[in-house]
Amino acid sequence: MPASKTVLVTGATGFIGRATVSALESSGWEVIKATRSIEQSVAHGFVAFDLSEPAEILAMVKNARFDAIVHLGANIGWAGATEPEMFVPNVLSTGCLGYLATQWDAQLIFASAAIVHGARKEIIDIDSPIAPDTPYGYSKWLGEQLLTASHARHCILRIAGVFGYGGPTHLGLNHAIAHAMKGEVPTQIGSGRALRNYVYVKDVAQAIVYALENQLAGVHLLAGDDVMQVSTMLQEICDTFLPGQYPVINSGPEATDQVIASSCCLPRTRGFRQALIDIRDESSQ
Repeated sequence: MPASKTVLVTGATGFIGRATVSALESSGWEVIKATRSIEQSVAHGFVAFDLSEPAEILAMVKNARFDAIVHLGANIGWAGATEPEMFVPNVLSTGCLGYLATQWDAQLIFASAAIVHGARKEIIDIDSPIAPDTPYGYSKWLGEQLLTASHARHCILRIAGVFGYGGPTHLGLNHAIAHAMKGEVPTQIGSGRALRNYVYVKDVAQAIVYALENQLAGVHLLAGDDVMQVSTMLQEICDTFLPGQYPVINSGPEATDQVIASSCCLPRTRGFRQALIDIRDESSQ
């Protein structure tokens, strides 16, 4: 990979973004991070624009040029953002980045979400119908539509739930890992029989690098290779961080399965246990 290859990364300081920046730099890319901070933007390796200000994105067409774009930034809606509030940062900004990619002849990797097929759908594969049932999922689907309409060279990754060190705790698995690292036994609600195949954040980063360097096109689902019951995952967390301990089991509503068939075009992910060991080792550094 020539050292002159440059990639613009949105959402570079986020959970997936930090892992992706590290993986890109390890692969020889010069990474430029998009930031809303004017003060930070004067530093080497940063450029200023806000996903909520499309004019700032479009202005870059004459002021910069990159070989690739990795679009990870988004309004996730944890604070209850509505569809109108997500429209500009999640939808319109994606279309604007698609426009930049066409002008620069740059490859664009877009981090979408598997839940464009429905947050409560039990089995998701690439042929599953589009049925977003959350404002975030709907905004990601609209962003995909605009990106496709731009005719930019692009790859859309519909990503499953992502876990890892310091991962956002709205995902119950990240919550369990974070508390186990503090010595607190995780809690299991109900039987824990529901199946999941969440994906490790460093595997997401490697998939993004692979898609970029192999000029992968089209739409691909990205999830972990290990399909496991929630109860098994929680016990693995105990075995890794709290040897000899077992999850606390409380009564409550049973969760349903959600298994996502990852694209065969993407690299295989590491096993769940190995990912936990990696998280344990990373946290001790």
